[in-house]
Amino acid sequence: MRNKLTICLLSFLILLGLAHSVMPSTAHACSCAGPVSMEEQLSRKTAIFTGKLISLSRPNQGMIMSSAEPVSAQFEVMNVWKGELGTEATVYTATSSESCGYEGFEVDEEYIVFAYGPYDQLKTGLCEGTKQLDTAQEELVALGAGYKPVADASPEKNTSETPIVHKDRGTSSIWSVTLVIIAAMLAVTLLVVLYKRRKN
Repeated sequence: MRNKLTICLLSFLILLGLAHSVMPSTAHACSCAGPVSMEEQLSRKTAIFTGKLISLSRPNQGMIMSSAEPVSAQFEVMNVWKGELGTEATVYTATSSESCGYEGFEVDEEYIVFAYGPYDQLKTGLCEGTKQLDTAQEELVALGAGYKPVADASPEKNTSETPIVHKDRGTSSIWSVTLVIIAAMLAVTLLVVLYKRRKN
C-alpha cells in the first residue's frame, strides 16, 4: 500500500512538472523610466504623428501565448512631426502592458503616436508617450506645427507589405497537450503493471 502511494505521488509530481514546463511563465509588470522631454522624443523616435486608428489586428489566441506577441495597429495619418510617412502607417505593440505594450488602442479613435524602429516595423508601447489625442494637449503645444503626410511616400518609409512572422502557437499548444496526455498514460500504465505484480 505504501509503495502504491509513493508511485501515485511520483506520477503526480511528474505530471505537475510537465504541465509547468509547457505553461507560460509569470510575467512581470512593465516599469517605465521617468518623464522624457519633447526634445528627447524628437531625437530618439523614428516617427511622431497623429492618426485615426482604422484597424487593429491581434495575434490568434492559443493555449500558450506570450504577453509580448505583437498587435498590429493601422492608422490614417493626419499630422506628422517626425518621419517621412504616407497617408497610412502601421505600428506594432506588445499584446499586454505586462510586456510594456500599449493596450489603449480602439478602432476609430484618434491618437498621438511616438514610434521607434525601422519604417516598415514601427513600434510603440506603454512607455513611449503614445496616448489618445484628446488627452495630449501638452504634447501638441510642445511639438508646435507639424506637416501633412506625403501622399506618394515610398513603401520602405511607410507601411511594410511584409508581415511579421509569428511562431505557430497552435502547433506548439497541440504538442504540449499531447506530451501531457502521453505522460499521464504512461503513469497509469505503470501503476497498473505494478499493481498486478504486487497482486500476483
